[in-house]
Amino acid sequence: MVVFEPLININKFDHFETMKTTEIQEMQRRVGTVPDGFWGPKSIAACRMHLRKLMPSLSPWPKSDQASMKAFYGVPGDEDNLVVLTFPFPMFYDGRRVLTTRCHRRVKDSLLRVLTAIGQKFGDDQVVMEEAEDYGGVFNFRNKKGGTTLSMHAWGAAIDLDADDNTFRDSWPMQADMPLEIMEEFAREGWISAGAFWGYDAMHFQATQ
Repeated sequence: MVVFEPLININKFDHFETMKTTEIQEMQRRVGTVPDGFWGPKSIAACRMHLRKLMPSLSPWPKSDQASMKAFYGVPGDEDNLVVLTFPFPMFYDGRRVLTTRCHRRVKDSLLRVLTAIGQKFGDDQVVMEEAEDYGGVFNFRNKKGGTTLSMHAWGAAIDLDADDNTFRDSWPMQADMPLEIMEEFAREGWISAGAFWGYDAMHFQATQ
């Protein structure tokens, strides 16, 4: 269950288009590769290495296969494992202010630390916060898009941000525009950023190895 404020609110930031060449070049410098504005194999590898270096040496999370997920998180959809998380900064869904969400009890503290760090470090940065404040969901008992196995959302162990600008099929960062800064904060807690590690579905972050 997601709790909304009773009043209708509009996000204070306008939507941005896909990343500009200069933004991609800055990301390339940040991850330690040639800033040529083209996000090819070298940039992808450098970005993954950059995020891996930020992660804990021993991952606190399970592998992403169904057996490992069940062993660590328990039965998917088990209401006893779901707890309420209160967002540390304003979050919006379809223009409405979101106050809380539900997530798996084992990820609550970690997810709260990620979001708190984003708010504290980038609260005045509209490029970052426009993505971070656009809530796309946590717990949702469903299969993976186009698949036959359960999504990480079925355990409440994943969160989506700014789904409109980071759709499932858009390549990151040439089409999707999820900021690297957000991915770095998730990496510090050991979370996987789909855009960086899969190259698509940049809205998606999950608590797995």
